Amino acid sequence: MQEKEIFDDYCWNEHKKIVTADHHRISGLKNLSHFSPYATGAPVPLHYHSDIIEIHFLVKGQRDTQIMKNGVLNSYRVTGNECFITFPYELHSTGKFAQNRCEFYALQLNLKAHDNFLGLNKEYSNALCRKLLALEQHHYRIGTSQISLMRTAFNLIAMGSEADTMAGVQYLTCVLSSLPYLSPVMECTNRHVDTPMRFALQYVEDHIALPITLQELADASGYSLSRFKAKFKEEIGITPAEYITLQKMDRAQMLLKTTEDSITDIAYDLGFSSGNYFCSVFKKTLGYSPSSYRKSFAK
Repeated sequence: MQEKEIFDDYCWNEHKKIVTADHHRISGLKNLSHFSPYATGAPVPLHYHSDIIEIHFLVKGQRDTQIMKNGVLNSYRVTGNECFITFPYELHSTGKFAQNRCEFYALQLNLKAHDNFLGLNKEYSNALCRKLLALEQHHYRIGTSQISLMRTAFNLIAMGSEADTMAGVQYLTCVLSSLPYLSPVMECTNRHVDTPMRFALQYVEDHIALPITLQELADASGYSLSRFKAKFKEEIGITPAEYITLQKMDRAQMLLKTTEDSITDIAYDLGFSSGNYFCSVFKKTLGYSPSSYRKSFAK
């Protein structure tokens, strides 16, 4: 199958908002999007974008991306307080199945429009484009300041007047100018957290088949409970409870794909009190039922 370019159409509903270039009319900016934590999306097939950098800023949750390099698909997992960049002509997809529920902002930048990029003069326009093209990593840590700037930029550009749009572009320019100074997430682990928090993550992995309390994770990390919850959100980008749920759902998907165990057995294997509760959490997190997921994979 021949891979092709894919661009989403204009969309504005409760969970998905996509503002296209013919609506905002900002030089160098293609689609500008916001997906809410309750949005569910179909898998995106392998595709590319000519002359376009695509950036996803994860607010909460997690999102998987695959990039083709030398004939091999490399997988990346991006969580809250992180951003992910795909570069011009890179083949990328989200895999075969729908993504976990997550909130993120996304934008596509046409770096061919150098001399008037985002309305900047020729000197600054070319300088910013060069910096973006010189980025060496796909995966970066971001802070609450970048998230706040992106949220403001989106709201001003998507819903404001002409003057608001001009202000929104300034916020967006600040976000993009900060990217070369961000810390990359180590690709070998796809995780950049301090050592005490690693003990908590390992505890989740080792006890995934049991009910896990936040106090147990706090004890594993060596932090007090209140400090642990704040530190976890700061380092990982989502709450400990959300992280536990996502890891259990990952294990559930693996078991649904690779075993013939009943859904009830899988629920008990992952520490859920009943099959019905497991199905409810699975559908709320992933957007479809365990049985639908198993049938889709088999098909």
